[in-house]
Amino acid sequence: MNTKASTTTLALTICLTGAALAQDSSDAKLFYRGDHDAAKAEGPNGAIVNEAYKNFLTQGPFAEPQTIKVCDGVYSIVGYSISNYTFVEGKTGLIAFDSGNSVGMAQEVLKMLREVTDKPIVATILSHHHYTAGTSVYAETNGGAMDVYGHPDLDGNLQKSAGLLGPMQMRRGGTQLGFYLPAEGPDAAYSLPEPHFDDPALNAIGHLPVTHPVKDGEEIVIDGVTVVFHHVVTDTRDSIIAFFPEKDLALHNAAVLPFLLSMYTLRGDFYRTPTDVIAGIDLIREINPRYTVGCHGLPITDKDEFQEIATAHRDAYAFIYNQSIRAINKGMTPDEMVETIRLPKHLAEHPWMYPAYVDNEYNIRGQYRGIVGWYAEDSADLHPPTMQELGEVMIAGFGGATEVIDHATAAFKEKKYNLSAKLMSYVLAVEPENKTARQLKADALRAMAQTTKSGVQTRNFLLTHALHLEGKLDRMAPPTISFFGVPSAEKLMATPPGTNLKLLEVKIDPQKSATVDKTVKITFTDLDRSWALHVRRGVAEVTVCVPDAVDVTLDLPRLVFAQIITGETTLPAAIKAGLVAVEGDEKALTAVINSFDKVAKDTPDTRAAGY
Repeated sequence: MNTKASTTTLALTICLTGAALAQDSSDAKLFYRGDHDAAKAEGPNGAIVNEAYKNFLTQGPFAEPQTIKVCDGVYSIVGYSISNYTFVEGKTGLIAFDSGNSVGMAQEVLKMLREVTDKPIVATILSHHHYTAGTSVYAETNGGAMDVYGHPDLDGNLQKSAGLLGPMQMRRGGTQLGFYLPAEGPDAAYSLPEPHFDDPALNAIGHLPVTHPVKDGEEIVIDGVTVVFHHVVTDTRDSIIAFFPEKDLALHNAAVLPFLLSMYTLRGDFYRTPTDVIAGIDLIREINPRYTVGCHGLPITDKDEFQEIATAHRDAYAFIYNQSIRAINKGMTPDEMVETIRLPKHLAEHPWMYPAYVDNEYNIRGQYRGIVGWYAEDSADLHPPTMQELGEVMIAGFGGATEVIDHATAAFKEKKYNLSAKLMSYVLAVEPENKTARQLKADALRAMAQTTKSGVQTRNFLLTHALHLEGKLDRMAPPTISFFGVPSAEKLMATPPGTNLKLLEVKIDPQKSATVDKTVKITFTDLDRSWALHVRRGVAEVTVCVPDAVDVTLDLPRLVFAQIITGETTLPAAIKAGLVAVEGDEKALTAVINSFDKVAKDTPDTRAAGY
């Protein structure tokens, strides 16, 4: 591994070969209308992608792993995976900033780090609740001890991501990063680097909980080094800036990135309020550090360069937000906004805002919904017809499904790929197994996927859907790789007691529980703590206030409950094995058990997170 002292200028010059990466500020050319069909390129694994997107991956900050000496005592490993790994020398050891997405990644990063220093890692700062999975490996370098600094909400947000919306995040997050796609061929995944290992043990999650929740503005001395922490919002609400005043160094997850920020992500997430994002950028601009290293992209070692890049980012998000407000006030719909709101040329073509991660149309649509909700002032949408009803009318109006397919085929030949795909959506709403319609829609989605500049999200979603329509994969099944690692009893034991009891509230089946009105007292015998689970005709309520009268009681160790939740055992099996003591109405217990969705034993084996 070569150690390099670097600023961003040379790498960005290489990345921006002419106008190859420049987004047409007028957006007159649309990939979904075939305007970029001539811009196809082949990746090393045979993937067909937009040429500018290929250049971004092969000539930009993710081109190759490298260890960069940012300044004296500060090293950043970039290009190895989606995220960076930064280390600051302290009095006795190293202070790490983020630890990647698996145990194996952290081990590989340590090998690179050992080429420049053999000091132990004595503390870890987590930028947000992504990239935390190698922390246990870092701890091993310090005899198993590790102080972990992070936002107070970090562990709670990680649990919510993995628990409350875990199945959706697993599916859509896996789609976003191409985890469903083949390794080779035209439809192969071709995205930001994200190492995966054949050994499942290396794909394990080594997250360690935050031991030192940091306050906004708090100053802490870590291993003899002063660090000032600030809370910011970007792709998560638990992001931080860690400023090292003695080194004039800022490590951050503020929205100063090597690409355009996803203010809306297709995998689904909270509304990323631009004013909050801009406030974080303005804060780091005010700090005005000499050296900056974000979670993504190359370090910046020049104040003027950083100020220009940060200002461009904040101006882009301010433009999107303010023009969205302006358009909404004029009564424009999301479709009309997408047609008219265009980033100014100097921002659209800025080298640090190539749209690799998001098509800016999604940012605009996300603003509408985030600001005023789904109602777009067409009152017909208050109670719209179903897709099947629309499809039936469409087919009848055309004179049959064959005629609709003929029109969609003509649209495809005219390179109106988005129109062709949408027409087939109507046919498939009525005839879901129509093979001709499925294939034509797949062809249209693939044609768009091969030329979109947004290779990280758009290409992966389009291709995954295309392969699903062709019967080559099931996009509704969990991917073999996931954001959150293998669900295990051990992981549940690391969460606060009662967390996964509370999750039962979102797993209740309203039909199966429609006539059930029963209360179960659940006691974890190893904690001597109890909760009440009340199933009340379609609703489940979990409380710490246990009523005097309950229908049945369950006494069990917390570990056994965790094993039931993860599907490693079942409640009836645990009762039969004598691991659970039951008192009361067993028929009531059966009714309660049958009120919930059955546990599906999924086996994802790693996590990768990001924008």
